[in-house]
Amino acid sequence: MVNEMGENYTRKFLRKAIFSLTIGSNDVLNYIQPSIPFPRHDKVSPSTFLDFMISNLTLQLERLHEMGARKFIVVGVGPLGCIPFVRALKLLGSGQCSSAVNTLIQAYNHRLKELLSRLNQEMGPETIFVFANSYDVFMDIIANYHQYGLENANDPCCGGYFPPFVCFKSSDANTSALCDDRSKYVFWDAYHPTEAANLIIAKQLVDGDENVSFPINIRKLYNYNNS
Repeated sequence: MVNEMGENYTRKFLRKAIFSLTIGSNDVLNYIQPSIPFPRHDKVSPSTFLDFMISNLTLQLERLHEMGARKFIVVGVGPLGCIPFVRALKLLGSGQCSSAVNTLIQAYNHRLKELLSRLNQEMGPETIFVFANSYDVFMDIIANYHQYGLENANDPCCGGYFPPFVCFKSSDANTSALCDDRSKYVFWDAYHPTEAANLIIAKQLVDGDENVSFPINIRKLYNYNNS
């Protein structure tokens, strides 16, 4: 960027840019899965695991700041205890979620929000970190999916509940691994939301109140310190 625009313009560009970080879900999924090939191998405690996640993220956020980033949106981890993969892993029925997994995630999100508040105090007001509460937004979609025009909050549109949980195109032209209408599903595959669900989440993060995006929403973040 410096080679293309010069150092001064690059610095100005980075000050106005929004740095969006959606990170942590794969760490949690790897942590909750059995240790293969050593299923009885002791893992670090949940508290130590969360310490690792927060400390590593802190270093990366500080590094981005050192390189010129000033406007951040950091998305919390969603309710992975409710995704089809985890429900299959924990042998849970339709409509059920793993409370243990979701409790771990809520503890992480709480620590993440505290971290971002501390960074705001230390680096603000020139720099701002926004916490995006994707957990509560997605839980509301799952609980009230009909109100959002969706019809299925349990099954993945593509793939299935069983290993290898792959979304694929069937070689048989007469069969399909896809649902009939992905716009009516909450889950695209065993892990990810559909585009329809992501659009609902995005709209709430852009214009939502402090319960969704804290301390300001993304629309206000876009206009923050643009002068």
